[in-house]
Amino acid sequence: MKTILVPLDHTAAAEYTLAYANKLAVRWPAEVVVLYCHPEPLAGAPDINLIGQEQRLRSLVERLRYQQLTRQDGRRIQYQYRVLAGCLHDHVQAEAVRCAADLMVMGLEHIDCGRQMAPGNHAAAIAELVTCPVLVVPPGRRSLPSRLTFFADFPTLNLNTLPRLSALQDAFPGTLDIVQFYSPADRPQRRRLKQVLQQAAVQLTWPTIKQHLLEDDAPLEGIGEFCARTQTQLLLVAPTTSAQLLRYFDQCYATTHAYHTQIPMLVLRSTERQPRVMCCEQCAKREELGRSHQPTVRLASLPRA
Repeated sequence: MKTILVPLDHTAAAEYTLAYANKLAVRWPAEVVVLYCHPEPLAGAPDINLIGQEQRLRSLVERLRYQQLTRQDGRRIQYQYRVLAGCLHDHVQAEAVRCAADLMVMGLEHIDCGRQMAPGNHAAAIAELVTCPVLVVPPGRRSLPSRLTFFADFPTLNLNTLPRLSALQDAFPGTLDIVQFYSPADRPQRRRLKQVLQQAAVQLTWPTIKQHLLEDDAPLEGIGEFCARTQTQLLLVAPTTSAQLLRYFDQCYATTHAYHTQIPMLVLRSTERQPRVMCCEQCAKREELGRSHQPTVRLASLPRA
């Protein structure tokens, strides 16, 4: 059985996070590990206080178990409870390893260490600490997605990301749009980009995949407009740096209620592909000659104008 790690705080938005995780646990199916980290040192008898926090957590889980699910589905979900003193960012890495989490589901406005931050900032920081995919859920009631969009820079995408994404296909069935943007300066590379996009699609396991090669010199704004136009219900991203991930949650997008901030976002941890280092000039020439005769195109970095 799969495992979903669900960090919760005691805000009202946490109910939406858990409700979404419950639906996903029934569909996949998966066990749910509910994690709560108490941000302040517990005065008096710490063990007694932690027990009280766990009872509060169990009450929330039992109330929501049947609120938006049928009784039969609610009974199918298995829960584990983890209540720890301290901050989420201090414990989440070890907890994800301990329970062998296949996916983590957390709220867009999750509060860590008792500190309120701009929506998504804590989620971006937590996504950097765990190796499993992180599903960031904004407040509000919603159904599980059937229309998904995967946005990445495919020429520089680490190939290890694609099998990890395909492992989630049973959890998120539906139509998958894969989107590659290019700038006007990269128009001569269109053919190559199209081949790269096709090769990525072959490695993904969704039965219905649509490929989109779009011109836009502001990809983040472009993907928001694309998601709004196609009524995307889940956006999948694979940023290669923490700064790149933080841009998705920039305050200007939250303030303007940009479409991509209003739907769940699945963050896949990825690193930029490193170019092969040749031992000498002759090896480099042979490598280039071999690439020119290959029928398929590798995912390699594009030259920038």
